[in-house]
Amino acid sequence: MIRFILLAVLLALPPVTQSQVVFQDEDSVGAFSNQDVVKNLIKAEEGDVRAQVLVGAAYLYGLEEKGVEADHEKGLYWLKEAANQGAAEAHYELGRMYCHGMGVDKDPVKCEEHLNQAAERGLSSATTDLMDIYQSGDAGLGIEADEEKYLYWLETTAEDGVPISMRNMARRYRQGRGFEVDFDKAFEWIMRAVELDAPFSHREAARYFENGWGTEQDLVKAYMLYDLGGTAGIEPREAVAEQMTEAQIEEAIARSWQWQLERSSFVPSSKGYRYQPDVSDLEPLSLTPESDQ
Repeated sequence: MIRFILLAVLLALPPVTQSQVVFQDEDSVGAFSNQDVVKNLIKAEEGDVRAQVLVGAAYLYGLEEKGVEADHEKGLYWLKEAANQGAAEAHYELGRMYCHGMGVDKDPVKCEEHLNQAAERGLSSATTDLMDIYQSGDAGLGIEADEEKYLYWLETTAEDGVPISMRNMARRYRQGRGFEVDFDKAFEWIMRAVELDAPFSHREAARYFENGWGTEQDLVKAYMLYDLGGTAGIEPREAVAEQMTEAQIEEAIARSWQWQLERSSFVPSSKGYRYQPDVSDLEPLSLTPESDQ
């Protein structure tokens, strides 16, 4: 329902000719600061969207080392030209202009419109700004917090593979905030973050195995994941160890070490540095019920 409502709003926005993140595989900061403004201006006048974004940003913020003084009117012109071609970065900068009153009057409608256009094109900075606005509201803009819109972007970014959003989805399903309490879905979301080896996800997931939330209780897996959680996982790891046999602890340490070796991702606080078992013959460990079968 959230997606349908937001999509209906977005479909009502002005159409664009194409949809793109111009600097998808490029260092946009370096491209901005090292640009040849004169050449880019010529390209911009010929309709080159990349050049239009760069020239627009140069005028918006100024680029003294290239002899360009800030000129918000020119910046607004070139960013609008780029936005008309669907450049996500141009929509983002226009959104910021209207959000903060940079050379234009503050306009919450245009602020949201352009940030949404940029976010729908996959620009993470725009998505982050929108989530901040919708989660807490913005008194300066007169925009109130909007749980429905926040959850839309939270779920969108989680589906797009953003680990912190996966963790927050897990927490909301577990706590029943914005969704009905569903430990199975909470477990699914946190494990997606674990599979990406997101640093904060291990100790969070450990609690699910420790308490049997959305999965069977498994203290070996809980200990292993707390161990992978680094220094923040030491105290809860030792608390779990009090309920385990020595054989279970040794297995959990081996599993932690196996995980680190497989991913070449090592945890300084891990006992693996003091006790490195031979895991060459250890079968891979599955953390999800589906893959255990």
